[in-house]
Amino acid sequence: MAERPYPDFFNDVFGPIMQPGSSSHTAGPCRLGHLASDLLDEPVAAVRVILDEQGSFAGAFGVMAEDRAMLAGVLGLLPDDERLFRAFELAAAAGVQISFEFGQLDESDHPNAMKFVLTGTSGRVAELVGNSTGGGMVATVSVDGFPLCAVGDTYVLLVVDVDVDDAGADDDAGAGLREGPLARLSEALPEVVEVSVVRAPGRGVLHAFRLAAEPDLDAVRNGLAGVTPPPRVALLRPVLPVLTRSCRKPRLFATMAKWREIAAQRGLPLWEIAVQYEIDSSGLPREAVIERMRMLAGLMRRQTRAAYEEGVVVPTSPFKPEFTGRWARHAASPARLTEPLLARTIAGAYGAGAGIPGVVTVPGPMGGGGGYLYAALSAVREARGLSEDDLLRGLFVAAGIGAIAYTRTAPTGEVTGCSGEAGICGAMAAAAIVEMVGGSPEQAENAASLTLQAFTGMPCDPIPGGLCQPCRSRIIAATCMAHVFADLALAGHEAVLPLHEAIDVADAVGRQLPPELRCTSRGGACAAPAARRIRADYDRWLAETKPKERPPGNLI
Repeated sequence: MAERPYPDFFNDVFGPIMQPGSSSHTAGPCRLGHLASDLLDEPVAAVRVILDEQGSFAGAFGVMAEDRAMLAGVLGLLPDDERLFRAFELAAAAGVQISFEFGQLDESDHPNAMKFVLTGTSGRVAELVGNSTGGGMVATVSVDGFPLCAVGDTYVLLVVDVDVDDAGADDDAGAGLREGPLARLSEALPEVVEVSVVRAPGRGVLHAFRLAAEPDLDAVRNGLAGVTPPPRVALLRPVLPVLTRSCRKPRLFATMAKWREIAAQRGLPLWEIAVQYEIDSSGLPREAVIERMRMLAGLMRRQTRAAYEEGVVVPTSPFKPEFTGRWARHAASPARLTEPLLARTIAGAYGAGAGIPGVVTVPGPMGGGGGYLYAALSAVREARGLSEDDLLRGLFVAAGIGAIAYTRTAPTGEVTGCSGEAGICGAMAAAAIVEMVGGSPEQAENAASLTLQAFTGMPCDPIPGGLCQPCRSRIIAATCMAHVFADLALAGHEAVLPLHEAIDVADAVGRQLPPELRCTSRGGACAAPAARRIRADYDRWLAETKPKERPPGNLI
């Protein structure tokens, strides 16, 4: 099954809407658990999750609510559901047995790979292997032993024909289908995007139908009633908000140079071309595209301000203090050194990372990235007396930058280090700021490239229990420096590297980092003596604290 052809603003860049946590360590595992639950297609009795002992989960398991997220997905919850943090309680109430194991995972070499082995109440077993690929995006590797790549952007109807001699069969989409109802199934299904056939020796043939609309499973099963033995049927439901359709238009741009060229040809600003990109991708009308971005902007605003304006309790632990209150007191005092623009940005960034259950976050690309981005843009809006529509236009440009990044790299710490997270987030913010204040398309590209070049080669080495360091330093640096690089670009400073080349450089350098520097909490800052002492204290606390007693969100 082919991968999705190009990134979508509301799937890849600003998604998923989620409870506080990590997009790759919380949202992605939750989504894969949800797909595994669909594959089982009955109440779960036992959950076994197998993780690679050399992967990113091994070094920091439980720190970013990975265990709760995986279990929540298996229980049928998606990342925006506040019950995610009570997953262990819900499982205990349902009598579900749980085990997490670290060993050798042969099916995938991705650092964020995981294998779900679910046993249902009838005794049926379902196995799903998948990767959390960054930004909350996922890809299955295999289902019940059949190789299959599905990314959650369609309904995937699975029909396993266990009574087919598949030896020597060709690769035709219809090969392996028996005569009668099974052979006619494809024609009867709604909005078929793609049909693929996967063979596994000794298991039979898997027919996978990618659909843009939900099929009637009862009708499917009734239509297959005459086949003996009856094929096994399951439906993987989409976990992304925008579904891929067979009529999806070709991608409008894949580099900023092409984006600028189209804008010049049509006499339109960058943000208008970005809106058209999303219309072509999603099939949504223009008004719906703009209103969805406006809705996301509202969520980002709340994400940055709830800790200051709503009287909510900000979760803390012995290893995560209440940063927002500290900064609010300092910002109001004569001791503050930063001028108002940066002070507002820092306040918003601290708010975006507060991790308040029930206050959903918008990734972009990291777990709280949309909020960090909004912190910078809203500070500019206030400083310049701009409108909310001006900020919205900036968000569309940021989304376009993110889509280009998702095309050329994996913006996640596990693959490219923190340049893939803080660096991309800063680049998105810098270009958005230039758009908001009336800069040229060339200046917007320079701002994004300059920012990313400054963050190229940055490791991802979160210290478990380390007061959110060094992550907090880097994301606040990226958020604040977006102003600086936007200003440099507006002053005429050229980036030399076009944005797509800067992304390629950041990707190449990031992939050369050793595994210890890619979100495994084994190297970099984590290897310092002070970090090792903190880690030991943290591990003891984690072992003694039940999951339901841990604060939500990132504990780092």
